[in-house]
Amino acid sequence: MTGSKYRVRPLRGSDLIEIQRANLRALLRHLFREHGTWIAVAHAVSHRRSVVLAFLDGTEPGNMALARSIARAVGLSLDDALAGKAPPKKAPSLVLVASPRRKGGAS
Repeated sequence: MTGSKYRVRPLRGSDLIEIQRANLRALLRHLFREHGTWIAVAHAVSHRRSVVLAFLDGTEPGNMALARSIARAVGLSLDDALAGKAPPKKAPSLVLVASPRRKGGAS
């Protein structure tokens, strides 16, 4: 393998093509909007935060294991995630509304 003069170690072979990487990065941004922090996203995809962020900014090419983890975290099959399908919409959460409490007096 030939290494880049800008990298400490050479790029590993990747099973992903660029359009698949772009689709997976979009899913990671979706997960970030859902979870709010990159630590929570990394926990959801079961990879270290540094790996997730390196894939997101393009310094790491990613691999099929990361792709599979991202697809599982958003609730898609691997093929759908690589093809760029949107994650399924979640049902809105039900909010139980308590009846207003009355202060004193008979009702």
